Amino acid sequence: MPFGVYLHVPFCRHRCDYCAFATWTDKDDLQVRYLDACERQIREAVEDGLPPVTSVFVGGGTPTLVDPERLVDVLAAIPQAEEAEVTVECNPDDLDAAMASTFADGGVNRLSIGVQSLVPSVLRTLGLTHDPSNVKRAAEAAHGAGLPFNVDLLYGAKGETLAQWRTTLEGAVALEPSHVSAYALTVEAGTPLAADPSRHP
Repeated sequence: MPFGVYLHVPFCRHRCDYCAFATWTDKDDLQVRYLDACERQIREAVEDGLPPVTSVFVGGGTPTLVDPERLVDVLAAIPQAEEAEVTVECNPDDLDAAMASTFADGGVNRLSIGVQSLVPSVLRTLGLTHDPSNVKRAAEAAHGAGLPFNVDLLYGAKGETLAQWRTTLEGAVALEPSHVSAYALTVEAGTPLAADPSRHP
């Protein structure tokens, strides 16, 4: 029976304006202790009979904010079935050739890059810090490491036009990802976006 594990990395350099996930921008000093705790809990689960998993997804937060070598060490503690899919969510600001190589060498076999948009004005509307050039670099890093990757896209930002959405779609396809995921922007309570009705879709 397929069995998956999700590992949450709750640290962020900057909290996106629409994000309602459990994340912190001021707890970087806890990164080492947090990953140690994750590994300890994984080993306890293995002792309790955790079966080999068919998929692992590392999300956040910003998994690429922590030490990639330490992260793959933690992932290595998870018993994996043959041909298990191991995915790490990546911020385009962080993913470079060295990081992608570390992931590939450490058993990660898929990345998910949080592109959201390839239009600078839309990125700013969403409160994001990356730009199209960083996205291109991240995609090139993934290709260079031989890692297939998903591209996450977000549509429906305030003022986003059909032409801008087309620009994002065409740009995403040009990156040659193995998969594209598109999500509608939703306004979640407690976020900076929710606090500013003038920015609501």
